[in-house]
Amino acid sequence: MLTKNQQIKATLKDTKERRKHMKCRVYTVKLDRSHLNQDSLTRLKLLFLEAKWLYNFCVGHPNVFSIDDKITVVPVKVKDHFERRQLRQLSSHMRQSIITRTQQNIRGLARLKTKGHKIGRLKFKSHVDSIPLKQYGNTYKLINGKYMQFQKIPQKLRVNGLEQLPPNCECANATLLHQHGDYYVAITTYTPRKHSPAMVVPAQSIGIDFGVKNQLSLSNGIRIQYKVPVTRRIKQLCKQLGRKQYRSKNWWKTLYKLLKAYAKTTNIKRDIRNKLVHFLCTNFQMICYQNENLRSWQRLWGRRMLSTSLGGIIRMLEIKVQTPVEIDRFFPSTKTCSRCGHQRPMSLAERTYVCHHCGLVIDRDYNSSCVIEHEGHRMLGRGPTEVTPAETNTSTLTLDYLNQIAYVEASMVAETGSLTALA
Repeated sequence: MLTKNQQIKATLKDTKERRKHMKCRVYTVKLDRSHLNQDSLTRLKLLFLEAKWLYNFCVGHPNVFSIDDKITVVPVKVKDHFERRQLRQLSSHMRQSIITRTQQNIRGLARLKTKGHKIGRLKFKSHVDSIPLKQYGNTYKLINGKYMQFQKIPQKLRVNGLEQLPPNCECANATLLHQHGDYYVAITTYTPRKHSPAMVVPAQSIGIDFGVKNQLSLSNGIRIQYKVPVTRRIKQLCKQLGRKQYRSKNWWKTLYKLLKAYAKTTNIKRDIRNKLVHFLCTNFQMICYQNENLRSWQRLWGRRMLSTSLGGIIRMLEIKVQTPVEIDRFFPSTKTCSRCGHQRPMSLAERTYVCHHCGLVIDRDYNSSCVIEHEGHRMLGRGPTEVTPAETNTSTLTLDYLNQIAYVEASMVAETGSLTALA
């Protein structure tokens, strides 16, 4: 006869094994503030305030791994002294999740330190923007596909976006978020996998040269440019925020409007990044790229780099590509000729590479992408490759797809103004 704890552990183990074969996806929904009463708004504010108190207590504790999950009173620093505050709004599951997350962060820093990375320590926070909701049906639950209920909040909260959840999904843990004055819930769901044939990626390779003027230059002759500039509304809100009294009600209202405007441009850049990476991963099996020093680029061309998301593209290529090949940062891809391998110095003002050894005249970024692809094949022990006319013709068919992405302009290097004009 199994005890109650043994039965719970067995059930959790079976659930974990079953979900290994299911598709996991996170959906973000938004709480409708127009349907929140004053008591619910106060409870939500207290929820994040008490989460900050508990997190700072864990960070300042000499041994965070000995903190009791059932803690109800924590010391809070007020000016030059400490006061004891009660955790009335945080439920036991929420307190346990915050403590566990802090412990996991410390373990992660310890693992990085053992690998030789230079790390710091966890710092105290002035605000906490996320609270883990550990258990569906207890910490939170869905009601009639329109409402949500949280522990210690009696009102049923109306939610926008629950219709995007699949009808046969299985809800797991979630996270309550507080972003630019609004409240969101990121729900983790599991759905049965559909047995569809695996996607076959063409056995082709490509080299990518990242830059400030041309964000992506591909070795098949495609040049991709995009820029999401700072909008006029953001500039106006920045001016308005500077005229408000610091931390007044109007100051907070203007700040939340500014954060929403920035979040909109961030979402646009994220959408461009996802679509470009999807295009590359579905058409090329091997992608070669160079480890660029984006921090120095940020110092030199801060405003230009702000309107792109090159760091996110490089990070996603490392994860999603079948065969990613990263070239060393100090490899002279710009100085090397893609035909004969001869090197010559190049200044930033030169947009055309002219080889004095073999006479090759070629676009600067296109030459770098070809050199990066050749170096990637050399690192894997393969022979050098060249872009054939058939591959170039095939790549022109993708221009329509790339130009349909908002803010993206794709063109062939062989068009007027580049190689054709140099011939």
